[in-house]
Amino acid sequence: MFERITEDTFDEIFPLLENAFPVTELREKERQKAMLAEPCYRLYGVKKNGEYAAVFATWEIADFLYIEHFAVKEEYRNGGFGGKLLDRLLEEKGRPMVLEVEEPEDELTRRRIGFYERHGLVYNDYPYLQPPMREGQDALPLKLMTKPSAIDEATYKKYKKRIHSIVYKYEGDL
Repeated sequence: MFERITEDTFDEIFPLLENAFPVTELREKERQKAMLAEPCYRLYGVKKNGEYAAVFATWEIADFLYIEHFAVKEEYRNGGFGGKLLDRLLEEKGRPMVLEVEEPEDELTRRRIGFYERHGLVYNDYPYLQPPMREGQDALPLKLMTKPSAIDEATYKKYKKRIHSIVYKYEGDL
């Protein structure tokens, strides 16, 4: 079901990421492709009707799975397809999970958080800044969601430090 994306299939899947994420949350195409060489990074595509219908970008960090990107092609949304994929990924990986979400400031962001909550993730209200994904951008205020449960402040700090250093190659203090 989950097809590991390689340099040969990357160009086919990248448009799905571009259509689903604003430029503040996505690296430039060549930098994103270069992530395929990172030892902890996995990019998976899921096909439906012969085309890529969903994509997961994950980081298998020491004691948790960090989901950097998860997108479902627009025509396959709101029918349970994405939820089934997310549940299956979590089941297959069998480890605590962390992802970043926008703060619940409008209907879309509240719906996105609700989707993840329906699949067992918990919204953690610690102040979190995502390091810039592209040159010249500012840090982006987000929140962490975790599964199987909420995290305490010490765990939050540990997760934040690992995500910043491993995923974003950022060693500063945000």
